[in-house]
Amino acid sequence: MNPLDLITALMVLVGILDNTVPAIPIAAMGAVVLRGTSTRLQYWLGFKRIEWAIVICLAYWVASFFWSGQNLGELISYDFLRHDGAMLISYTAFIFFLGWPLKAKYCRIFWLVFLAVLSGVALAGAAINLNLPYSGYLEHLGIVGVEEVGSEVQSAGGIFYGWYRAHNTAGGAYAVALVLALALVQETKLGWKQRMFRRGLVICCLIGLALTYSRGAWLGFVAGAAIVLPIRKLSQTFKVALLLGVPMLLVALMSSSVVARMDTFTDPYSGTAGERLDLWAEALQDFANSPIVGMGYGRYNDIFEQFTGARGIIWVATKGIVISDDSHAHNSYLHFLAEGGILGLLVTAFVWWYAWKELSFFESHFPRSQLYWLEKASKACLVVALVQALTEHVMGRGTVVLILDALIGMTIAAARFEARAAQAAAETEAKRATANARSAVRRPVIAAR
Repeated sequence: MNPLDLITALMVLVGILDNTVPAIPIAAMGAVVLRGTSTRLQYWLGFKRIEWAIVICLAYWVASFFWSGQNLGELISYDFLRHDGAMLISYTAFIFFLGWPLKAKYCRIFWLVFLAVLSGVALAGAAINLNLPYSGYLEHLGIVGVEEVGSEVQSAGGIFYGWYRAHNTAGGAYAVALVLALALVQETKLGWKQRMFRRGLVICCLIGLALTYSRGAWLGFVAGAAIVLPIRKLSQTFKVALLLGVPMLLVALMSSSVVARMDTFTDPYSGTAGERLDLWAEALQDFANSPIVGMGYGRYNDIFEQFTGARGIIWVATKGIVISDDSHAHNSYLHFLAEGGILGLLVTAFVWWYAWKELSFFESHFPRSQLYWLEKASKACLVVALVQALTEHVMGRGTVVLILDALIGMTIAAARFEARAAQAAAETEAKRATANARSAVRRPVIAAR
């Protein structure tokens, strides 16, 4: 691997694993910006539909920010970019991941290392939850949450959040990791050591996901697993089901609070469920007031807003006290509708639609590629996030989107480079065949003379 690519890969790996120190993911994204730009210039890689969709999406949300009466100083402020404006950074990073092509082999190694590190953290979190000997030393690494206030969370015990700030964020990261591991364990022509290693990654990521107690992430995982599981191959599906079912049973026996947390799925009166219903109703009302362009990007958390326009058509919050925090509608689709209206939701959805389409193209046209299972996993991981977005605002934030950026962006960039190399080789072979045919025609003519 090129030394620059190696340094960039290491920085990105640390950046998508750690979310406790903002400087780390910022430095990682800076490295991707530099490397992605240099490779685009080196190979003359132009923008395709995904990149243009991202540009349009970012342009719309920035315009929404300004037409709601906010200024440049507020846009580039640390508080805004750390909270409400995090999607501007993560979606911008997607463009540069798409311009950073690696060889298929290095892509696979990168994500296996990512899964291995997350698996190690999950095992450490399980040791702390079980109060195993010497597990107290692991607590100082900050990999397990402290029991929060509230009977519902208290029943769950210590909430595992890995190297992330919140258990739902950790749940999203581990749901993506588990689906990715499920895909990679199905690769063919693996030695028994490689297969056992990958099965171990599946089990560890499953434990990590279970201990986050994130119901939205659990739902997202089920949806993503349906994409990667070989439904038509019953024997292989049964093996994967055993690989998931046995450790899940052990986790449930290890911690009865996991089962208690699952029971709240169907309880509309549980604490967090009731709060979400109120937030969804509020977001729907904001959307109803301004269905075309919403109330303005970043205005959802503000207080004492003053609106301009015609209510029920375009009703934008142009004044108010700016509040930048982690509050959101707990539903990405409703949040986008509240702040950006129908246009905001559409321009954002097109980004992931074109990502899905390009992944599907490479998956169907290059089934023998080493990237095949990464392409399939990338689509499934996108489904994980889109389903979890029904209960969390994961698609408008930084952490989970940044993981998707890296996974989908690196996979598509490598697939594009692989297809480009295959096309160049085919053109070279065609020219060689044409030259040979011409020389074969000339020889008899010369011989006749």
